[in-house]
Amino acid sequence: MSLEYITQKITADANEYAAGVIGKATEEAKTITQEYESIADKEYNQIVDSAYEKANEIVHRSNAQGVKEKRINIITAKWEYLDNVFSSAIKLMCELPADVQVRFLAGLIQKYQRSEAELIFNKADRERLGHDVVFAVNSTSGSNKVTLSESTGNFSGGLILKEAKVEANLTYDAIVASEREKLEDEVSAILFTDGSN
Repeated sequence: MSLEYITQKITADANEYAAGVIGKATEEAKTITQEYESIADKEYNQIVDSAYEKANEIVHRSNAQGVKEKRINIITAKWEYLDNVFSSAIKLMCELPADVQVRFLAGLIQKYQRSEAELIFNKADRERLGHDVVFAVNSTSGSNKVTLSESTGNFSGGLILKEAKVEANLTYDAIVASEREKLEDEVSAILFTDGSN
């Protein structure tokens, strides 16, 4: 056995051993890489799934908020429309012919008057209707007379019946507001039904 043979044998054994170690290390590295790729894939899928769920939740909340805002807007629009309907009623009452308003107001006064009273109109109606209403009431009432107040009120139409320290609000605004409570549901049903019933 020569020295060269021994050196070759040691080199061959070392190469064979190194190849085995490298092969084993490569297999272990491959196994570890596959395990970590599997873990990374799971974590990636969990992150993606979580993000997808959160995105869906945000979209759902956004849609729900949109629906809620739409309902609020519809309700607000309906209330504004109802306000306009009842405001129009006040305007129509103010635009009634003078003789119709005189009869209407004289009837209200006779219904609510308990003693001598003073009638307070707005400035325009004081000039336009005041004297005629006083005449109509005084010509049909007994001892309880009415007079036209020098002061005027800040209201659309109608009047305030002032008896001593008590005032009866017979303004068109107050009359419509009182009737609104009674009529609002009925008016809403007429205005906002879809006609499919």
